[in-house]
Amino acid sequence: MFRTRNILKLLLFSFFFIFHSLESSAQKYQAQLIFKDGTSLKGYAEPAHQNMIRYRKERKAKKEFYSFEEVDTLKVFYDFNPTTFVYQKIENRITPMILEVARNGKNVVYYRDYSVVYNAPTSSPNGNGGFTVFGGGTSTLTHSYVRKPNEPEAIHLGSNNWMSKNFKKAATSFFSDCAELV
Repeated sequence: MFRTRNILKLLLFSFFFIFHSLESSAQKYQAQLIFKDGTSLKGYAEPAHQNMIRYRKERKAKKEFYSFEEVDTLKVFYDFNPTTFVYQKIENRITPMILEVARNGKNVVYYRDYSVVYNAPTSSPNGNGGFTVFGGGTSTLTHSYVRKPNEPEAIHLGSNNWMSKNFKKAATSFFSDCAELV
């Protein structure tokens, strides 16, 4: 009885995970790819892994992949205003990253990167010959980057992770030319 219930829970969890991952990989938002030569494509797109963009001309069209080696900017319309993604070089990193442009000011460009962190569920004996599963789930980790418009590389300021201790040092270094802020 208990074994059957645990198997059913596992199957239900697996079905939910597979369904959720299939749905999250679908391009359901309108987007615009702006290429480095100035041309653009409109359709449905989203950033994929590393430096790739998943693109569809129409919702049911065949999936195509474009690289940020050829694309300058990706604009995704999650709501009325576009969310802009660029492939940005980061200080002390070998490969650039796909970053969301959060603010584009006169003196500073502010970028964000979101990571989903999975917390594994744990279990403990429940006294009835079975196990109780608790915990698990996901949380979002946000990394912040800044870049001066005349500099090619962005600087990692820190993240919302409680173990990140980089912010004060990075911000002091970045704004060293502005006495009012330092």
